[in-house]
Amino acid sequence: MDLIDFPSHFQFTFPKLVGRRILVALSGGPDSVALLHLLRHPDLALDLEVAHVHHGVRGAEADEDADFCARLCRELGVPFNLLRLGPVKTTQEGREAAWRRLRYAALLDLKHSGGLDAVATAHHRDDVAEGVVVQLLRGGGPRALAGIAAETTDGVIRPLLPWGRTEILDWLTERVIAFRQDSSNEDIEHLRNLVRRNILPALVEVSPSVREHLVHLADSLAETEAFLTAELHTRAQWIDPWEPSGGVPLTSIRDLSPPLRARWLHAQASLIGIGRVTRRQLALLHSLVSSGSPRAITLAGRWRLRLADRYLWLEPPRSPEPYQLAIAVGETNELPLPGWWIRAVTKPGRDDGVRWRWCPPRGTALCVRTARPGERVTVSGRKKSVRALLAGSLPRHLRAAWPVFCEDDKIYWIPGVWEASDISRREDLVVEVIRR
Repeated sequence: MDLIDFPSHFQFTFPKLVGRRILVALSGGPDSVALLHLLRHPDLALDLEVAHVHHGVRGAEADEDADFCARLCRELGVPFNLLRLGPVKTTQEGREAAWRRLRYAALLDLKHSGGLDAVATAHHRDDVAEGVVVQLLRGGGPRALAGIAAETTDGVIRPLLPWGRTEILDWLTERVIAFRQDSSNEDIEHLRNLVRRNILPALVEVSPSVREHLVHLADSLAETEAFLTAELHTRAQWIDPWEPSGGVPLTSIRDLSPPLRARWLHAQASLIGIGRVTRRQLALLHSLVSSGSPRAITLAGRWRLRLADRYLWLEPPRSPEPYQLAIAVGETNELPLPGWWIRAVTKPGRDDGVRWRWCPPRGTALCVRTARPGERVTVSGRKKSVRALLAGSLPRHLRAAWPVFCEDDKIYWIPGVWEASDISRREDLVVEVIRR
């Protein structure tokens, strides 16, 4: 396919985006510059905006890239956004992966805040071939080898995937369109550069069509992965680590076939943002569901997948720190438990995730805090340990951070667990606990 067919390809591949607002990720390199020009075709009627991500490295060269992009956008009459990323610390995922994650996060944030319909990036066919080799060298499985999606669920599109680097460069040369070259692309200390400059050319000498073979492999695996992903989401249950009843029955995972079970762990890890799953962790999962041993598997970031009472739970590396918050009428406060909020209102609010409602006692200055050692409340006429009550109602990683509503040392309510019965309640105030 020639690049002259780009408008038809876009209309066929992304029909719902024709005439819509698109954010173009512009690095200044040949691929993204070509993409910006191609998206301006009048047949597409797109309302374009540009974002350049400055990583804060490469010194003056990076500043010149940003200046080039800004000038190009002024010449084309396209709104320009400069997004600066802070320094990236060395992480388990690696600097390049961290940059990629932060770059996409910044682009998607701008997409959402600006009311744009999609983010367009300039990945092309050679990126797919190189990516397959990179993942093979890193020991990646079928999911990693499945290539680059033309469109993602969060609104990223890759309109240039049918074309290769040479075709794009020829198109720019014919039209005398200027672009920038990133000198760091010459550094073969980076695996992708080594693959691009040394390994793939050597493979081409052995098999001239190897790039096409690699792209075909990625496309085939992507089709298989799409089918398995759809099957998984039809049949699987998911752990919510911050929900009191957020575990899933062991049998629900045991009943999945081994390939779906493996994809379940990958997807579950991705849902809570804890990084990649290793082959060793997958082997342990298969052992756990078939024999009950081991009872726990340590995942990335020291999260633990734990079997308890025939349910699987995900436990964070540490519980939230103890807290105490004053309750003010009309205010909504976020608890240190992810996704949980409280508010005090004179009238019940909208039912937007309200899990519990409670009318507090008269004449009290309420606060919400975590339970303290040795605290007890009355249950059926007998004193009982608060910690014992929490242990009977909550998974262990939630107990130390679960909200307790009280005045000083007097406990009145523990949502979903216990409430005092011998109180005179207010009729003009409602406390709501919300899950979002």
